[in-house]
Amino acid sequence: MFDSRNVLSGKRKYLFGLILTLFISLVCVAFSMEDNNDFDISGREVLLRRIGHELLLQSGDSTSSVLPVKKIAENEYQIRFEHELTFQPDSLVNTTRGLLAKAPLPSDYFVKVLDSGTSSVAYGYVISKNKKDDIIACIGRKQPSARYMINIKFKPTGII
Repeated sequence: MFDSRNVLSGKRKYLFGLILTLFISLVCVAFSMEDNNDFDISGREVLLRRIGHELLLQSGDSTSSVLPVKKIAENEYQIRFEHELTFQPDSLVNTTRGLLAKAPLPSDYFVKVLDSGTSSVAYGYVISKNKKDDIIACIGRKQPSARYMINIKFKPTGII
């Protein structure tokens, strides 16, 4: 009888140690994912500024600035510009598609170009991993000069 209590006590200690080790491991994984996530977000913002820079150059503007990229929601960012610009929708689509394809980002995203004065959607499109699900309209129609903001929302990625 005494031996069975020792065995149970030993199993409890082993089980407690195992649970404690698993808990500490999970905490470490969570913190390492958070640090990596901050790095990914910073890289994402730099890439989005590059999209803004390319758009300004395509608009013929090599002097005004792309304002700091703003994170407006989870997985959604806003590119803002110092001055008005004009753009060709096909150039915007090709620029975003080309630059975002080089980065470790979700391949599903949608882009909304908003008029800063009215906050109305001036142009938008959806890019999907499955190309047949892409929604791209108004290619070839040059957009008038205005103060635009570009919102890019990435499809959330799962934990696994």
